[in-house]
Amino acid sequence: MSYQLEYVAARLRIPNARQALCTDWDAAMQAPPEQALPFLEPEFIAQAGQAVDLTDDMIRELVTFAARIARDEVVIAFFWYCHYRMLYDPTLVLSWEEQWPSLDDYLGQEAGLINVLVMLSTVPEMQETYHRLGVPEDIVRDTVSDLRLWMETDLYYQRYHRWGITPWIARWLCHHWQGKLLQLGRLQFSLSTFGGRLHAYRHRRTREVLAIAEPGIRYGSDGNAWSACCGDDPGAWTSSLETMEDAVIGNPITPDGFAHRQTRRLALVEWELALAPGDEMLTFHVPAAGPLKFEDCGESFRRALAVFPRYFPEFNFRGFCTSTWLMDTRLQDILPPESNIVRLQHEMYLYPGLQGDNQQIYQRVFGWGVADINSVPWKTSLQKTIGQYLNNGGHFHGGYCFLLKDDYCWGNQVYQWHCYKRSSKPLAQSLKAAG
Repeated sequence: MSYQLEYVAARLRIPNARQALCTDWDAAMQAPPEQALPFLEPEFIAQAGQAVDLTDDMIRELVTFAARIARDEVVIAFFWYCHYRMLYDPTLVLSWEEQWPSLDDYLGQEAGLINVLVMLSTVPEMQETYHRLGVPEDIVRDTVSDLRLWMETDLYYQRYHRWGITPWIARWLCHHWQGKLLQLGRLQFSLSTFGGRLHAYRHRRTREVLAIAEPGIRYGSDGNAWSACCGDDPGAWTSSLETMEDAVIGNPITPDGFAHRQTRRLALVEWELALAPGDEMLTFHVPAAGPLKFEDCGESFRRALAVFPRYFPEFNFRGFCTSTWLMDTRLQDILPPESNIVRLQHEMYLYPGLQGDNQQIYQRVFGWGVADINSVPWKTSLQKTIGQYLNNGGHFHGGYCFLLKDDYCWGNQVYQWHCYKRSSKPLAQSLKAAG
């Protein structure tokens, strides 16, 4: 089996073929299977589907779909290319871009099924990876069952009520398949490095943590991240940082998620570096799998602190971090303080950043593929609260946070204890009182 890229792309109606399929196409075509693809056989699909906890109905539909595409030579060439990338391209987990195009124009509403078959085709290699790591079977099963969750919630199901996943979600699931992510109860944790534009310091005596912004970052007058897309703000300012042998002087970011224009001097005899860009961290993720209970989240963090040192002993992570709509500080203005989201934020050290527009809120709160929130019913209290806020001109940019593992003490709001209260003290007085 060897097909020219342009021929396959033209048949499958893929525009910009060289750009869409340039990575490893020739290498994949030069390493064809020695026999007919076993990944499309009913027995293989059934075994692989059961291994990742797909339902019987899902497996039957995949078997029927596989029999149909098995007679289409260009679809098979495309399938083999994707399978080859899954096996031999470790960079799949490094990019946020789709790694191969969708075949919606060619396969219609069933296009998402081919991406599921690609995932199933590498189940044996995935199982070998987890076996080599020694990760228990129950954790593996919980982790890889995320495929089923996405089949039930991704764009194809939302739009057509058909199972399938987009190439973007297939790329995301590569983290699970390559043993770089584990699901531990309510939350998922992936191996990563800290990408925040800040350095965090810990006071040697009080154990307080304070973040200092990197230089050259634009902030609005309210201390949130700012850019021209945020509208006119004559009070916007740019962070500065001076690093000396015995101290650092820069703009502090308090744990409530706001940067401050007044600089702060930290004497290194009193403060030690606790977190810097590039440090190993566990990024936590919140799958769309039911209620987000505060206690369940705390248990997930507790398990992560025990599980990862056991199965990834070489990974010396400093703590946890994430970027998500759930960490947008604006949510504290519209949700009650006892809500699970607000309580989760109060356990974290929040910091500002521009994650994007309202699209993630649309997807996560109102459903994938929703472009107009008023076109879908608002069933939950969260949908009603956020919907009203958006309709009244509100906007979300997402948020960022970290939690150092030495500060895990669930329910105690360790960082908030040190955070100055914007509503009760002037900024200068608060920063001076902090040390």
